[in-house]
Amino acid sequence: MALQGSLADFGIAEILQLIGSQQKTGILHVTGGSSAEEVMIAFSSGRIIRTDVNGRHKRDLLGQMLVAAGDVSREQLAVALKSQKKSLKRIGDILVEMQVIGRETVNELADLQTRETLYRLFEWKSGQYRFESKPPNFTRPSGRPISSESLLMEGFRMLDEWPLIRARINNYSVVFRPLDKARELDDQGKALERVLDDAFSEFGGGGGIDEFSFDDSLSGGSGGLGDEERKILGLVDGQRDVYQIIDLSRLGEFETCKALLTLLNEEYIEPTKVKRALESPVRHRSVNARRFALRIIVNGTLLLAIVFGVLFMPRSRIELHRNAQQVANEAQTRLRANRLVAIATALEVFRVENGRYPAKLAVLVEKGLITPETLQLPGEVAIRYLSIGTDYDLR
Repeated sequence: MALQGSLADFGIAEILQLIGSQQKTGILHVTGGSSAEEVMIAFSSGRIIRTDVNGRHKRDLLGQMLVAAGDVSREQLAVALKSQKKSLKRIGDILVEMQVIGRETVNELADLQTRETLYRLFEWKSGQYRFESKPPNFTRPSGRPISSESLLMEGFRMLDEWPLIRARINNYSVVFRPLDKARELDDQGKALERVLDDAFSEFGGGGGIDEFSFDDSLSGGSGGLGDEERKILGLVDGQRDVYQIIDLSRLGEFETCKALLTLLNEEYIEPTKVKRALESPVRHRSVNARRFALRIIVNGTLLLAIVFGVLFMPRSRIELHRNAQQVANEAQTRLRANRLVAIATALEVFRVENGRYPAKLAVLVEKGLITPETLQLPGEVAIRYLSIGTDYDLR
């Protein structure tokens, strides 16, 4: 089976569907993505049995996932990695042999790692692919086989729902805290546990569970939350950021963020702060600040060049005046553009921390995100701003 080409012409969904329908055995090499990484997907009779990534991010390594999930300590992982250099065994197998962790937990995280790798492929819009046929039993499976059909269904569902989720859950350094509604739900759950304990207690009258009538609210059904939302709600404590909740939930990035969005929309939780983590989308704030400073330097250099031309190459007094006026106009235009960039950056920081854009730009000054001079300089036309819910107009 000769199968190779560009993802721009033949998407990953079509490739997986073709290999699955023809029940092929071999390795699919896919190169692309934002970091030009290579993903190798092993198939056996059309089912995915293993994935490997060249240049996998440290955070996505199985050992790091086990540490982040709280199953393995960093010290235990360090010992296992040292042993791996000598034995070349898989890190999960070594940890099981060390009796640090059970095989079931390793398989669970390995399966999650595989699915997360595959789901990210659906977002690749460019790259190259090549399928290499192999004989049966050419590789050892790393987890439970995954059918191409189920993967495609989940992949398409994620593509449809991700834009809505990322509109609000777009910074993984944000920390959420539970609201009163969540505490009431927790109290109801505890009340239900007490009722069930009493019902099965030998001191409960011997009549059995049927003698007790339950208020529907105690079951939590009125809250409208599913098992995944309840699990995520239990991890929201006002201290963990989204990264940590994803790691501890074992549900994966998409399902965790989807549950957080539901809890946010239903007002069970609210954002409270942003952690200044090393590996965090909030780095964009400092990146934007650096870009802003760099832009000022570049613009200053251009202005100096213009001034140099005005002062040293004038042909007449009229031309000198005209050039000076042009320098002033360009300086004012560039300065206003720089201020618009600074304000836009502050608006994004405010939205990340508060889940919305401010009604007025003066709020940014009150929060200390910009200075009053950034909003308007003496003698300049005021900057116009209009908040329209999930977006804004700035000019």
